[in-house]
Amino acid sequence: MSGVTKISTGIEGLDGLLHGGIPEGRATLVTGRSGTGKTVLGIQIAANLARQGIPTIIVAVEETPADLQSSGDSLGLNLSELVESGKLFFADVSRLDGVTLISGDYDLTGLVHRIDAIIKQTGARALLLDSATALFSPRPPQEELRSQFFQLIAGLRAMRLTSVILAESEQDYGQLTTLGVEDYVCDLTIILRNVVDGTRRRRSIEVNKYRRSPHYKGEYTCTITPSGVVVFPIESAEPLRSPNYDLERFSSGVAGLDEMTMGGFLRNSIIIVRGPTGSGKTMLAGLYARAGAMRRERVVFYGFEESRAILLRNYRAIGMDLEPAIDSGLLRVICRYAEATSLEDLLVDLRVELEQMGPSLVVLDSISSIEHSSSEKAFRQFIIGLASILRGHGRTALFTQTLIGSEPHSTPYLSTVADAILTLDYSTSGYELNREMRVVKTRGSGHASTPYRLSIEPGGLVVTPLRRQDAAALRQ
Repeated sequence: MSGVTKISTGIEGLDGLLHGGIPEGRATLVTGRSGTGKTVLGIQIAANLARQGIPTIIVAVEETPADLQSSGDSLGLNLSELVESGKLFFADVSRLDGVTLISGDYDLTGLVHRIDAIIKQTGARALLLDSATALFSPRPPQEELRSQFFQLIAGLRAMRLTSVILAESEQDYGQLTTLGVEDYVCDLTIILRNVVDGTRRRRSIEVNKYRRSPHYKGEYTCTITPSGVVVFPIESAEPLRSPNYDLERFSSGVAGLDEMTMGGFLRNSIIIVRGPTGSGKTMLAGLYARAGAMRRERVVFYGFEESRAILLRNYRAIGMDLEPAIDSGLLRVICRYAEATSLEDLLVDLRVELEQMGPSLVVLDSISSIEHSSSEKAFRQFIIGLASILRGHGRTALFTQTLIGSEPHSTPYLSTVADAILTLDYSTSGYELNREMRVVKTRGSGHASTPYRLSIEPGGLVVTPLRRQDAAALRQ
């Protein structure tokens, strides 16, 4: 149980990390290097608080109110509308002329009194300060800076304001702010990062501390979209779509595979189909998608290894025409090369598809392309976020994974998110190419413990039982 009264930020993934929201009547510090998205996150929280009926002040130090308002409007936050309706207010303390006259000791008493006057006039209960770094420029002596920062936070707390303070850091990992002011005076500290990971940049968010409240530890994927910051992978505790947790099964689209899985796959599961190149993974994925559409289910198919035109042509050539299902609106096929987009954007696109199209089945062919175009850490975060989105929306998914040579079957985190794992393989030792399929695991369900023969024929895959002596002969 948390001993803190919390206010929702209106950012679902962030509220998940915070177990509900930011502390009411307390200070939250948001820190990160330039370009990590601090201002975007700040005005997003401010707009959402105002929209909840909490009058909010934005203290503009680094940019003018007009610029901040324009940025918010461009993100679809409608700051102008909130200002006009008396729900959001600006205090302009920006210094854009570049001229600062210094006389006497550094003192923020005037700013605190100004905020207090705005509160009495408007009834504001929340505040965004953008940013503390700009506020303490030129910078006073360190001891004086620490004293003034403490007095500022104490003054905001005395006014019972729910405050969000933005501050700059010099590096992604290390001292929290360039001011040298540690976060001991703030109840909540959030760190935003935008690090170079291999050949790409990776955005992440971390809750560094949350006084008197539980929270998720570690870094989590986030990205900046045209609508603001989106945080993954934490979803609602309850699925957004009420799933059926009974033992409901559905056909894979391959009769023999249904026999191997005792009647088909279970709903609300994640299935991984892995095997070497040419083992039939993409074909099985197409049969799975087409079978769903033929049952009048909505299906979204993501392809990462070939263009959409080539993928559909290949399916059509083998007698697996997907275009009737596409024309009916039940199947959506999206193809892109994994190197051409970020992992965070893929998660955003998937969430949008789930919310707008509402598919019950999702196919990703192949996640290996995503893995090979990203770092291990980024891919791990992507898979965790992907699994969270799918489970949060109560969807069933099938991923294909290409194994190369002596490559291990999978990294542990990939196997653990899967409810069912199938392996496809072939032997080239004999005159003919001998294929087989095996069910490695199916959580909550029995399955065939022996391999089945697999053949690729016009119209798709044919899967039949394989006797022990036949299996031994195939391996010779």
